[in-house]
Amino acid sequence: MAHQYIHDIDEIWSENGEVNITSGDNTLTFDAKNLLSYLDRILYYSIKEVNQENKDLQKRIKNTVKKLKY
Repeated sequence: MAHQYIHDIDEIWSENGEVNITSGDNTLTFDAKNLLSYLDRILYYSIKEVNQENKDLQKRIKNTVKKLKY
């Protein structure tokens, strides 16, 4: 699998148990259940990286996670 850098996401949608992310001419397709199992790590590393650069984004991500809690 070739390494691809994704700077911007153009579109995110789901259907048939999959989550699709489009950037330019590329579409990444994930099994929704498997993607969900990785979200804690994705959030951890994303927040870690933006922590020093963008406090506002970190707060928005945390608020979104709080809203999604049952």
